[in-house]
Amino acid sequence: MQHLQRSNYGQPEQLRQLGGLLISATPYAGDSALPWHEHDEAYLCLVAAGGYTQHSGNGDIDCRPGLLLSHPQGHRHANRFSPSGARCISMHLGDTAGAGVTRLLSEHRQLRLPEGDRLLARIERELRATDDAAPLALHAAVLELVALACRADDERRPAWLQRVLDRLHDDPLATPSLHELAALAGVHPSHLARSFQRAKGTSVGEYQRGLRIALARKALTETHDSIADVAALAGFTDQSHFARVFRRMTGETPRDYRHRAQTAC
Repeated sequence: MQHLQRSNYGQPEQLRQLGGLLISATPYAGDSALPWHEHDEAYLCLVAAGGYTQHSGNGDIDCRPGLLLSHPQGHRHANRFSPSGARCISMHLGDTAGAGVTRLLSEHRQLRLPEGDRLLARIERELRATDDAAPLALHAAVLELVALACRADDERRPAWLQRVLDRLHDDPLATPSLHELAALAGVHPSHLARSFQRAKGTSVGEYQRGLRIALARKALTETHDSIADVAALAGFTDQSHFARVFRRMTGETPRDYRHRAQTAC
């Protein structure tokens, strides 16, 4: 599993450092692929051209121009690029402050902003500009994009969502039904399912599996319990099912993950 810091695979065409903000624009060849990897710092990715399929524990995402993806620290994913390739603009926000930015970068999200195409064109233009006003203009365009993303993220988070998230996080091994969670939220089960998917980019059940896999990752790193015992600890009665889900969400088998994690310690 490759760990990347303030960098990406590929060779950037443009790279700008503006204080704590790092912006890079990188092309990727058609029909190429990136292996499973994770970043040691959260960042935003704006699809500028072409397209690709992103694979992660949240499922596959079709990434097309104008889509903004938020990658939290440690988010594991792999990419398969379309025949025409792709161009991606990555933004590491550094010390950009604010609760909205922290929340935006805390989870994997996909946002298509109403003003996204306009801001994409501005960012591309300022990345190519060479006059001494370009850094200021680029900085302003990126911060406007971030502000719009924070607002869009807030608007799609229903007021009851935090109650449901708290319930899931308090006991990842519990098995509340959709009707129980809907009663807690005060909404119809079908509305909860749709709104949760829209806000979190994954279903309630898959989100809960992710919490259980997080428990398993911790146990694999910090204990010498058998794989079967770790599976049971994480709420899986079938070790083979646990291994399949773990690999789908992390890109590694539980055994390989343990070996890499404990070797790195």
